[in-house]
Amino acid sequence: MTTVAEYEPAPEYVWSANNSLAYTPRGMPPAAYPLLVHLLGRQEPGGRCLFTHDALAAEVEINRTQVTRGLQHLSFARMVLKEGNGVYRLNPMVAGFRTPTEQLQAIAAMDDDERIDHPDFQERYEKRLAQYEKEKEERALLRKRPVEPPIDLAARRRR
Repeated sequence: MTTVAEYEPAPEYVWSANNSLAYTPRGMPPAAYPLLVHLLGRQEPGGRCLFTHDALAAEVEINRTQVTRGLQHLSFARMVLKEGNGVYRLNPMVAGFRTPTEQLQAIAAMDDDERIDHPDFQERYEKRLAQYEKEKEERALLRKRPVEPPIDLAARRRR
């Protein structure tokens, strides 16, 4: 019998304060928690994570829609940031590093808005979520607008 370990090298060991669950905001969808825990275990030093939504869905055993929604909420909480297609980075306050000094340097370089230990963290999360919902409603309204008939340029020229 072959195991996953035979096909895939183990991720490099990283040091982490492992305080991420203490900072998760109230109201996140249930899928966000196993996603965060999985990413914490699969990250590279510095919090970089490489995956597709399909692969993550298979590994965590949830559907792709739940992965997308969970990652959105982790992003609203500033716990996971998307850097590109298939490239994500954990917030330095929860990410693993080679040494505690590396983590402290990364945290010191963060903007105030990125910090998850901010006293207004929950309110900031809720504000980002509300803004997303508002933008989503606006996009839906735009899709429902009646399509105006095309302008007849030939008729305009005849006038």
